[in-house]
Amino acid sequence: MRLPLSWLADHVAHGLTADALALRLAASGTNVEEVIEHRVSDADGNLANFRVGRVIEAVKHPDADRLRVCRVDTGDGEPRQIVCGAANVRTGLTVAVALPGALLPGAQEPLRVVKLRGVESQGMICSARELGLGQDHAGIMELQDGLTPGAPLADALPIAETVIDLEITSNRPDCLSITGLAREVAAFTQTRYCPPVEAEPPADGPGSVGDYVALRVDAPDLCPRYMARVLVDVEVGPSPIWLAARLEAAGMRSISNVVDVTNYVMLLTGQPLHAFDLDKLAGPEIVVRRAAAGEPIITLDDVQRTLDPDVLAICDADRPMVIAGIMGAADCEVSGTTRRIMLEAATFDGPNILRTSLRLGLRSESSSRFEKRLPVELPPRAMAIACRMLIETCGAVLVPGTLDACEPIPQRPPVVLRHGRAERILGVSVAPERSVEILTRLGFGVEELPDGLRVQVPFERAGDVTREIDLIEEVARIEGFDQIPAVLPRTAVAGGRSPAQALREKLADRLVTRGVSEVISYRFVPEADADRLQMSAEDPRRNVVRLAKPMSEEMAVMRRSMLPGLLRAAAQNQAHQRPSGGLFEIGRTYAPREDGLAAEREFVAVLRFGPPSTEHWRATPGTLDIHSGIGLFADLTSVVGVSVHPEANDAPYFHPARQARMRSGEEIIGWAGEMHPLVLRNFDVRGPAVAVVIPLDALLAAAVTGARPYQPILNVPVSTRDIAVVVADTVTSDQVLGVARRAGGALVRVARIFDRYVGERIGAGRVSLALRLEIADPERTLTDAEIEAPVAAVVAALVGELGAELRGGS
Repeated sequence: MRLPLSWLADHVAHGLTADALALRLAASGTNVEEVIEHRVSDADGNLANFRVGRVIEAVKHPDADRLRVCRVDTGDGEPRQIVCGAANVRTGLTVAVALPGALLPGAQEPLRVVKLRGVESQGMICSARELGLGQDHAGIMELQDGLTPGAPLADALPIAETVIDLEITSNRPDCLSITGLAREVAAFTQTRYCPPVEAEPPADGPGSVGDYVALRVDAPDLCPRYMARVLVDVEVGPSPIWLAARLEAAGMRSISNVVDVTNYVMLLTGQPLHAFDLDKLAGPEIVVRRAAAGEPIITLDDVQRTLDPDVLAICDADRPMVIAGIMGAADCEVSGTTRRIMLEAATFDGPNILRTSLRLGLRSESSSRFEKRLPVELPPRAMAIACRMLIETCGAVLVPGTLDACEPIPQRPPVVLRHGRAERILGVSVAPERSVEILTRLGFGVEELPDGLRVQVPFERAGDVTREIDLIEEVARIEGFDQIPAVLPRTAVAGGRSPAQALREKLADRLVTRGVSEVISYRFVPEADADRLQMSAEDPRRNVVRLAKPMSEEMAVMRRSMLPGLLRAAAQNQAHQRPSGGLFEIGRTYAPREDGLAAEREFVAVLRFGPPSTEHWRATPGTLDIHSGIGLFADLTSVVGVSVHPEANDAPYFHPARQARMRSGEEIIGWAGEMHPLVLRNFDVRGPAVAVVIPLDALLAAAVTGARPYQPILNVPVSTRDIAVVVADTVTSDQVLGVARRAGGALVRVARIFDRYVGERIGAGRVSLALRLEIADPERTLTDAEIEAPVAAVVAALVGELGAELRGGS
């Protein structure tokens, strides 16, 4: 909503500068987008260069048939010589003059004294378009007689205007009007609000409205009120300069006096209006009905649209003339030949107007107001003002009578405001008389009670103010939210993190300390991600939650996996010269449920990609492989005391032979693996890449609760023994370590595999594994015999349980 301050001044003398007014509007809940200096700028005294002039003489240019050399009185004593090309310039005309040094709207440089075909011109005689007062450029403006030459042009014409561009929330349709905003300004500046004159104009036309048109409303649920009046002897033409200028400042184009009046009244009151050329209607009856399926209409923007029964249409006997509340048809618009008009003021169902507007892809100033649910009491006000203006600006004559199809208007009960309740909500005390003043200035009817107020809500605010808390908000925003002190609430209970929150924080901290960066990716993803991850047609993860109205195919479904978002982020990093790195995200995936909702599950997913950096002088070479993935997984689970061991896995997006599912006890708590080369190619990621995925609910269930047992630092020697065994290649390293740890007993503190060999020396189908045992007793130093005993037990168990052959040891 664009608010011209000169128009606002007709209804409230607020006494504020534009910037101060913008701040107060924003503080009261109306967001200000911009303060605009419209038309002629007043910077550096520019307005002084625009004056009223009178043409003393206008003669033909000696070297140009279409130019006139004019002597113009601009109040300087000696007339100025100005060359003008307008056909309507003549002796005795009062005109608008821009002097040398004037900066015209949209110009980059000021006017200069120039020579046109050899004749010096000392300024410009202006048209309406050159001053930003309209689109008319056919000739210069002809000002009214009686103006004094040399007088400031700004005193005669609205050539300078300041406009505040406002963002109006959906619950405040009253602020989509000059009068609504004026009432707001009057309330917070404590000044008088002057409403527009709403008295009915004289109706002197022949006959009555029923002699010209009849009305039938077949869809009262979508049109609770429809009013119509008839005006005759209408003279359609250009609007007065003041009217066109106001519309231009408010962001609307001047079209003709009839159309401009309907737009002016809409901006003034918030109620859209529509004028029909009565002689273009087929038949004497207006029918408000649902459109027929496939019914066509060519709207004012010259686009043919196809309607359906969900669309409300205003029709004559043959066809729709208006898509109700949105736009009229091109073949019944007011034109230069119009002499009789029917003026419409109606109330339409807001949600239906919004649905229709979205379905047809057609929005207008009218629809933006109707979709916010205008009150049924508003049309008579707008109708009276519009009829008076049509009489004054178009020479129209109003026919007696009004067609008014109106559903019963509901009685709105008063709302009680308790002073004590307001103080408890706001945290500060507002004097009862101040509350009465604020609500009264906002147009509410107020009756004082012993401990509060009984408030009658005006119809303009009926959709927004329905409860006591709404009245408290009205008082607070006008009194000023800045008057409410910022004090933390007092509470006897201190909050704390839940176990899940604590786990997220621990995992994030651990990953950040490992040089992994956190990312946040879209939860809406393309359905093609399942193909990029090489999921089979039968994979249940292809069953996704689809969006009813996706913004694009790239955001059509809810994600089932965290990996695509990380892979896309990795590709973007590599595209910006970061070939390697680590990324993680803690977020949710979504699976469809039978009840139509989504089953959510939270994961931490990590992706390391590209060769490890060796640019730093302390960097050590390394590779990304399944072992580094398993190590990263174990490091993350260790933050909650969970130990894991890997098992074979077969996810399609991991390398077929280099992936693992991670087990803790009997439960699977995640997966790790090298990304499949084809998956990397599908996401434009240059490998290698290793991923870890951990469901947080599974990790939380396996986490060690309570205090962990204290492990003192050993102050005795630790002995190491290495054992090399040959086993079948079907035996996993996890089996070997499990047997060694169990057989070694408490003295074997650590058992790990540090080497692996396959080759001709041990034969096909066999593998050599080298184990290192760390042996110690925290209470004392062991003897050689005590050290060799668990080593022998480990060897015996490996031979007996796994069929191992001892290769050698130390």
